[in-house]
Amino acid sequence: MTTQTQTPEERLSKLEGAYEQANERLGDLTQNVASLRVEMREENAALRSEMNSRFNIMLVLTGGVWATMAGGFTALFTRL
Repeated sequence: MTTQTQTPEERLSKLEGAYEQANERLGDLTQNVASLRVEMREENAALRSEMNSRFNIMLVLTGGVWATMAGGFTALFTRL
């Protein structure tokens, strides 16, 4: 088994290279997280818009049912 002893300069050089790679990776990670946040905001806005649209449809349908029931009860009780 051969062991290589590295000089302090070689070891420091390796550490500097590893540090630069870690810094680049963290930069990439930061960009990925930022793009995911933007994408999630857009999806959230689209979901809110769809939910509001469906709520408004349900509100109109419920109002129509109530108006129909009120008209039916009015017609029923005016005949008595």
